[in-house]
Parts: sequence; structure tokens; C-alpha cells
Amino acid sequence: MWPTLSVLIPTRCRPQLLRQALLSLLRQTYPAFEALVAEDGEGEGLGVVAGLGDPRLRGVWSGGRGQVWARLAALEAARGDVVLFLDDDDLLLDPAYLYRVARALKGGAGVAYSGGRFLTQRGDIPYEPGPIGPWLLKDNRILASGTALTRKALHDLGGLDPGMGHYWDWDLWLRAYQAGLPFRYLPGPNVGVRVHGENQSYGANLQGRRKDLEVLMAKHRLEGLELKDHLQLALTAF
Repeated sequence: MWPTLSVLIPTRCRPQLLRQALLSLLRQTYPAFEALVAEDGEGEGLGVVAGLGDPRLRGVWSGGRGQVWARLAALEAARGDVVLFLDDDDLLLDPAYLYRVARALKGGAGVAYSGGRFLTQRGDIPYEPGPIGPWLLKDNRILASGTALTRKALHDLGGLDPGMGHYWDWDLWLRAYQAGLPFRYLPGPNVGVRVHGENQSYGANLQGRRKDLEVLMAKHRLEGLELKDHLQLALTAF
């Protein structure tokens, strides 16, 4: 039986980018999906959902508590068999991507993740993290956007941990890896990650990221992890 996908999209004060993300979803050839847009701001995102008028798109309030809590609010409203993460400023580039995810996870538990492209003003930068390996214990190469797992697997792993802050995704991938779940790599430019003024705040978030990285290392008993982001990994070829 083919699964229904629940796409979780937190949003805050980026209605135009959110609209483009949702339009990329509506261009998907796989019809069995829903998108839960968790509004973490003043309500602009809910207006975008209403304006598109597609019953597969639903908005929920998340209470302004941050990105992890927004995803949890979306997850609580989700009805699908598979959960897929998508940031409000990212895009699904391949119209068949949801179909590929559904096919990869049709047989049961696992984590499906993707290659992509960083969309910059100077041109696109390809990004292919490659098949899963011990590198996950050193670098988080997996893009949050486009990554999916069954809702049961997410529940069995303990769900999302708000205490991980910026590294909520790496924490989840590490728990899945340590639990022995299969990782299914879907290569190709499936996901577009926008690089723009609003998300080029790595330096401004340096102190918070360092603190969250220390929490991650303590939780998973890792040592010597360096502060990096996905764009840095792409530019340095890992």
C-alpha cells in the first residue's frame, strides 16, 4: 500500500518564500500528501495557505516558541503515514520527488534523504551527501528539507527533541543511525535550498549554535565536532 505523506513546514514572516515552497509541493506528481504549515509568527503564513485554496494544505498555530516546537505542532496535526520535513524557504525541484520518497519508504521503516542544490545569487551549487556512513558521527551532511521517515519510526525514536535547538535534525538522524534504521539515499537535485539574507546568519547565531552543539555532543557522547553548516560542507566537498 502506498503511504500518505505529511509535509511539515514551520514558517515565520516569509510569506513570499513560503508560497513558492508550497507551489513546489503542488507541482508534485504524487497526489497522496498533505502539508501542515505551522505559523510561528503573526499569521502571514496562514494567509498564504488560505490564498492557495488547496484542501491538502492546512495551517496551524505554533505559539511562537521556535522552529522545533513549530514542527511538533505540525506533527500533532498530521494524519499521514510518512513525515517529510521542508523549510519554508526551500523548494522541491523534482516534481517526482514525493513519489520517490513514497516508493523508498513503502516497505517499512527507514529514513529517506536527498541530494540538492544551493540556490545563490551567483548561481547554483550542487550538493550530494552520498550514501550513509560513519561520517554522520562527524558531520551532518543530511539536508533537513526533503528528509522523511515513517511517523511510527519517528515515534519509536522518541520524536523531535526541542532541547537540541539548531541541531534537532542531526540529533534525529543520529538516533535513527544508532537504532539501525536503513537510510535510503535519493541522489539528484531534488531539493533547492535558498541562500539569502535571512538565512545567512550563521555568524550571528554562532554562540547559540556552539551551545547547542555541546548539548548534542553530550547527548550522543561525541567529541571534537566542529561548527559547520551545509553550505560550508558543499563548498569544501566535505
